[in-house]
Amino acid sequence: MMGKILMFLPAALLLISTGCDDSTYPFDQVTEEFNFTYDLPNEGVVNLIVLNCYMNNVRTLLSDTTQPTGSHTSSWDLKDLNGARVPDGLYYIRIKLDDNVIETKMYEVHK
Repeated sequence: MMGKILMFLPAALLLISTGCDDSTYPFDQVTEEFNFTYDLPNEGVVNLIVLNCYMNNVRTLLSDTTQPTGSHTSSWDLKDLNGARVPDGLYYIRIKLDDNVIETKMYEVHK
């Protein structure tokens, strides 16, 4: 029985070790500050939130700001709420309009 457990151990370790570090999905890869655009279907209160792959808030880029209908541009300098550069991995920029998530953009951060 011990042999069977050891056979599966490397695969389990591989899954645990990859975590948020890399991806096989075609996310936009970023290495430095970048701009992104988003469209609002109507005027309302906007929040832009950066989340890590565990969906924890890393930084708030825009908080409770009223914006008009249309296209808008913002940027992220790859820093967390303490001003430190985030580790490499997957991050999401969640766009909320009046407490409704209207879009989540995905990015893979690399050095």
